Amino acid sequence: MRRKARENAVKYIFEYLVNGSENELTYQNLKEELSEDSQVYYATIIDGVNNKFDFLKQTVSSFVTTYALDRIYKLDLSIMCVAAYEVLFTDIPEKVAVNEAVEIAKVYSTDKSPAFINGVLASILKNKVELIEKYESENN
Repeated sequence: MRRKARENAVKYIFEYLVNGSENELTYQNLKEELSEDSQVYYATIIDGVNNKFDFLKQTVSSFVTTYALDRIYKLDLSIMCVAAYEVLFTDIPEKVAVNEAVEIAKVYSTDKSPAFINGVLASILKNKVELIEKYESENN
């Protein structure tokens, strides 16, 4: 199931944000918890977020007007990076990506996080075309 793959990707990215480095053991342990199909999606998310991490962080930060990037709860940033990656760079339906992010936040984050994450992701959706164009212009 893709939700578990997303959850595990969020956990892995959260650990990276906290520790400042990748941990192969964590990557493998989280991957082994998943079905074969989910392992492929988990790896896809991790690779995609890793390859576009600076852009995703910058994108999230640009729509958070009340906090500096370093003040955003790292778990919420992890959730938003995964969802932003799905919205901007995959064929996952936008509503599915946003809904999954909000549901993950309800389970793992603070009471205020689902609304906060939903608001940021709504702004990303409104600016999707411009964001994709910006990414492509910066990386070509």
